[in-house]
Amino acid sequence: MRALAKGKLFLLLAALLLLATGLILASCAGSTNGTLSGTVTNSLSNSPVEGVKITTAPVIEGVTIQTDSSGKFSAKLPIGTYTLKFEKTNFTTLTQTVAMVAGKTTTADAKFVPAKPVVVTAGAAQTSSPGATVNLAGNVTLLDGSTVKTYKWTQTAGTPATIANAASASTSVTLGKAADYKDALIEILKPIDRFGIQPVNPLDVEEATTATFKLTVTTSSSSYSSTVNVTANLPYHIASDIQDVPVGLAVLLNGKSQNTYTWTLAAPSGSKAALDGASDRNPFFTPDVAGKYTVKESKSGASIDVYAGTWTGVITGQDANGRPLAANCTVCHNGTIAPDKFTNWKNSGHAEIFTQNLNTSTHYGEDCFQCHTVGYNKAATNGGIDEASDYSKFLAAGLLNKPSNKNWTNVLANYPKTAQLANIQCESCHGPQQSDAHTKGSPRTSISAELCGTCHGEPARHGRYQQWEESGHGNVDLAILEATVENRGATAGHCGRCHSGEGFLAWTQQTDLTKVIQGKSGSATVDELKALGLTEATVHSQTCTTCHDPHAQGTTSGEPNTATVRIEGDTGLLPSGYKAVGVGKGALCMTCHNTRNGLHNDNTGNLTSYSAPHTAAQGDVLMGQNAYFVDVGVRSKHSFIKDTCVTCHMELTPPPAEFSYEGSGTNHAFNASLVICSKCHGEFDGGTLQESVEATIKELSEKMSAYLLNKMPAQVHLKDYTPHQYQGASYDVKSNDFAVAKTDIVSMEPTEPHGQQGFKIKLKTPINITYAPTGKPTHQVEITEAEVQLGDITADGTAAVIALSDPLIKAGWNFFLIEGDGSEGVHNPSYAFAVLNGAIEALK
Repeated sequence: MRALAKGKLFLLLAALLLLATGLILASCAGSTNGTLSGTVTNSLSNSPVEGVKITTAPVIEGVTIQTDSSGKFSAKLPIGTYTLKFEKTNFTTLTQTVAMVAGKTTTADAKFVPAKPVVVTAGAAQTSSPGATVNLAGNVTLLDGSTVKTYKWTQTAGTPATIANAASASTSVTLGKAADYKDALIEILKPIDRFGIQPVNPLDVEEATTATFKLTVTTSSSSYSSTVNVTANLPYHIASDIQDVPVGLAVLLNGKSQNTYTWTLAAPSGSKAALDGASDRNPFFTPDVAGKYTVKESKSGASIDVYAGTWTGVITGQDANGRPLAANCTVCHNGTIAPDKFTNWKNSGHAEIFTQNLNTSTHYGEDCFQCHTVGYNKAATNGGIDEASDYSKFLAAGLLNKPSNKNWTNVLANYPKTAQLANIQCESCHGPQQSDAHTKGSPRTSISAELCGTCHGEPARHGRYQQWEESGHGNVDLAILEATVENRGATAGHCGRCHSGEGFLAWTQQTDLTKVIQGKSGSATVDELKALGLTEATVHSQTCTTCHDPHAQGTTSGEPNTATVRIEGDTGLLPSGYKAVGVGKGALCMTCHNTRNGLHNDNTGNLTSYSAPHTAAQGDVLMGQNAYFVDVGVRSKHSFIKDTCVTCHMELTPPPAEFSYEGSGTNHAFNASLVICSKCHGEFDGGTLQESVEATIKELSEKMSAYLLNKMPAQVHLKDYTPHQYQGASYDVKSNDFAVAKTDIVSMEPTEPHGQQGFKIKLKTPINITYAPTGKPTHQVEITEAEVQLGDITADGTAAVIALSDPLIKAGWNFFLIEGDGSEGVHNPSYAFAVLNGAIEALK
C-alpha cells in the first residue's frame, strides 16, 4: 500500500511537471521579445520627466524609446542583455543594465539627476548697431521644484547700454552711441602718443564691440544666472599701421596728445571720402577710390599720407617641391632689380597655411580666410579672394574639410584666380599691390608688432601678440625714454641698440657689436639716428620683427618648433667683452641680455668708473662671466641646454592661459616657471634655491651699506638723482650738492641711479634741496630719501668717499650682477653663490 501510494505521488508530480513545461512552452511558442517599461523621475523634485531619450546598446533598429508626459516609457525588445542610456538636456546622463526575458516585462525605473537645480538662459548672442534697441529673451527651467521670485538684468561688460525693464524675464536694451563705442575701442587699444594710422587687432575689436548682459533669477531655492553677448557693428576693421590700405575699409587715425584737433582730408580725384570726427583725437575715413589721401592736423602741423589700392595676389603655381611660385613678381624681385624676398617666403609657414589646412584639416572654413588669404572681407569691394571670379566655384567644389593631398593642386588647376590670392602673401603684410605705394618703400613697411598682431592677436589659438604685450619687450614707453634722440641725444646710439627695434636691427648688421650704432664716420650722429627712426614719433620697442625675419620663418611654431630667429648658434663679441658659443637660439637673447659695460673681473685691471653692470645680466651669469673675487668662465650646465634661454622661457613654460589654446605654442611672454624644473630634475622644483640666494643678496646689501657708512665723515655731501615732479612737470636730473650729518642717516641700501652704482639714503629729518635743470626753472623739493650715485657721495663736494680702488666698487658690481640677473640663482646656482660670498668676504 505504501509503495503504491508513492508510485501514485510520483506519477502526479510528473504530470504536474509536464503540465508546467507545456504551459511554458506554450507561452514561448513563436515569441523572442520581452517588454521594457519604467518611469523616469526627477531626483530633486520627484516629478516625472517628459521627453527623456532612451537608447540601447546594442542598438535595435526601428526602436525609439522616449518618456511621455507622465515620465513613463515602454518598448518591445528582443531577449538579451542591454545597456540603457537616459539622456535629456539639463540632466546628467544615466546608464543602467537590463536583461530581457521572452514574454516577460522588465522594469527600469530611473531617478534622473538635473545638471543644475535651476537652468537660466539669457538667449542667443546677437549682432546689432550702436544706438539700436535689441530684445533679450530669458528663459528659466525649474528642475528642483522651486518657484521664481525675481528677475534682474544687469550689464557686466562693454559700452554702457540702457536696459528698459530689468525686472522681467525678457527685456530690451538700447546700445550706446557710436561715439561711445569708439571711445571704448581707443581706451582698449591704448594708442602710442604720436600721429599716424591707429592699428587695430582682433581681440581689441572683440572686446570693444561686445556688450555682455546678465540675467539673474532668484527662486525659492537660490539665485542662478546666465549671460548673453550683443555685438555692435562698427566701421573700424582689423588693421596695422601700414600706410598702404585697401579701398572700401575705414582707416582709423591717432593724434598726439593736445588740447584740440583740426583735421582735414585731401582725397584723390573722383573720391567722395570724408573725415568722421575732424575735431577728435581719433578721426577716420573710408577710401573709396585708389590713390593718395593726405590727412593734416593744423594745430600741430602733422601730415599723414595714406595710399589706397586693390588686392592682386601673386601665386601663379607651384614648384617641384610643392612650394608656391610668384612668376609675375620674381621678374623684378630677383635680387638684382629688386630685393629677392620670395625665395625665403615660399619656404615659410606663411606661404603654405591655406594649402596645408585645405589638404589636411577637417575644420577649416571661411572664418579662417581673413588671415590665411589675401583681402578676404565680404563687406568691401577691393579685389580680395572672396571676389575672385572662380571663388564661388571653389566653394561649391566641396574641398573644404575633406582632407586630400590633391586639394591644393586641384585649386591651382581649376580655380587659379582663387589660388592667386590664397595663403599669406606679401600683400598680407605690405598692403595692396595695386596702389601708388608699391614702389615707395616706407608706406608699405613697418617693424611694429601691431602689424603681426592683425593675425597673431586673436586668442586663444593666435595670441602671440597679447603674450608679447605682457612682456618687457612690449614696453614702448621705455623705448621712447631710452632710445630716442629727444631724450638721449647721440647716446641713443648706445641705449638704442637694445631698447629699440630699429636700433637693434641696425646694430646687429655691424661687424663689431662692442661699438654703439655706427654711422658714416664712426658713432652715429643725431641726424643719422633720426634717419634710423630713433625718434619719439617713430621708435618701436623690441617687436616681433626685431627677433624674427618675417620672410624667413619656419613652418611650425608648435611642436616641433622650426621658427627661426635672426641670430643663432654663437654670438659676436658682445659689449660685455665675451662671446657666447653654442647657445642655439639663445644667442639672440644674449646679444642684448648682457652687462654691456666691457669686461669686469679680477684680470682686467683697475676700475675706471663707478658703473654698474647693465641689469639685463642674464647672459653673463649663465656663461659665468664678469664678476670679481671668483674664477670666471665657469658656464652653467643650463647654458648647454639646446637653445638655452628659448628652451626654458618659451618652449617648456606654457604661455599665459588666457592667450593660448590649452597652453600650446611658444611662450612669448618669456616668463619662465619654476614648475618646469621637474621636467629635467625629477621632483626638484627649485626648492629653497631662490630664497637662499635672495638671503645672500640681502646679506651683501647690508655689508655694503655698513661698509659705506663706516667710511663716511661726520658730515657727508650728496647729490640726489631721484626722478620727481614739480608744478606738473617731470624731472630726472641731479640736484645741487647738499650736506647731511652722518647721524641723520637712518638707513642705506644699494640702488642703481642711471647706470651707476649708488645708494638709496633715508634721512631722519626732511631737508630742502635744489635742482637747477638746464633751460627749466630752478626749484626746491623737500626730501627724506635720496638716490645718490656712488661718485656723488663726497666728503667736501668734490672728493669721493669711495675711491675707484676701494673693494666696495667690485663688491657692488657683484651685487648688481646677481640682482640684475633676476633668476635669483637659477641660471647658474654655484656661480651666483660664489659671486655673492666672494663680495661679502672682500668687505670684512
